[in-house]
Amino acid sequence: MCRHTSDKSIHGCKCAICAMLLAGILAASVCGCVGIPNAGTVEKSGVPVSRTGLYFDTVVTVTLYEYEGSSDTIFDDCFRMCEHYESLYSPTIEGSDVWNINHGEGKPVKVDTETAGLVRTAADYSAMSEGVLDLTVGGLCDLWDISGQSQEDTPHIPSDDRIAEALTHIDHTKVTVGAEDATDGPGSTGASVTLSDPDSKITLGFIAKGYVADRLEEMLRSEGVGSALIDLGGNIVTIGERPDGGAFRIGIQKPFADQGEAITRIAVADGMSVVSSGIYERYFRSDGHIYHHILDTKTGYPTDNNVYGVTVVSDSSAEADALSTLCLLLGVREGLDLIEDTPGVEAMFISSDYTLTCSSGWNDLTP
Repeated sequence: MCRHTSDKSIHGCKCAICAMLLAGILAASVCGCVGIPNAGTVEKSGVPVSRTGLYFDTVVTVTLYEYEGSSDTIFDDCFRMCEHYESLYSPTIEGSDVWNINHGEGKPVKVDTETAGLVRTAADYSAMSEGVLDLTVGGLCDLWDISGQSQEDTPHIPSDDRIAEALTHIDHTKVTVGAEDATDGPGSTGASVTLSDPDSKITLGFIAKGYVADRLEEMLRSEGVGSALIDLGGNIVTIGERPDGGAFRIGIQKPFADQGEAITRIAVADGMSVVSSGIYERYFRSDGHIYHHILDTKTGYPTDNNVYGVTVVSDSSAEADALSTLCLLLGVREGLDLIEDTPGVEAMFISSDYTLTCSSGWNDLTP
């Protein structure tokens, strides 16, 4: 049962995401291709076929229900697109746009037009949130290395001095997007990004997967797909309806429970995206305390506001991606204020006592 609050208190200003599809909705395997016909055939099928790949350090699954043309060709196009965007936005792939920006030594770096646009959007969210969500948090993320440390037997906490130093390089106002004075780089246009602090590092982790999910949706629709699900590590986008004509039903992961255990369920219409951010996605424990990947840009430590997770529903996966992370950082009261002031968006907050607090329109999504 979701508790709704309309309290309008102080108004403020993802990383891996976790959600799961309800059992029985997907008849196809999510571990590979199922029932894929010969290339060149023309199909329109209500029997789901899926393909899975690994991009952006997460499992990407595309499931087709109703489509025209060769599913083989459609899947190939999808995963070529994922590979393309990973080559632009990954901070760890040498030569990517983000890698080049972070190694630009304070000079303008030539980037792809889409990279420049996404950096501008990420900077806008950073400014809107007054730095609560900040794209220049990359250096602090590297310092904590939550994903890497979660695999270690003896994780360590960075020293206060190193955290304090990393905080001095978090400042979204040091990012400039322009079209002039670009150095040589991988982009096909004159778009450029300048990171004026040579020791700052940007990350698009709070918005990139949502952006890619939106581009995949556009491509699938252009290729005649009438019913499909796109899942980028839990960034879920729906196209059309289920084969039985109903809305897609999505289960929201219960924090710290077994994978696939839902805390609640929602029904999602055509073209909507469901994105969850949670402290239970990537974390390690030390001395009984949880250290997770969603970092407070003021303290330099993982945020600690008694919120385990936030799920946002929007017709833009990029928007849902950014807002889910921002709302988790803001907490329930300020996060709800933000959602209620954002048209066409709903959200649900999972508190540390597993209380569910929802925006005013959330109950309309319950099946």
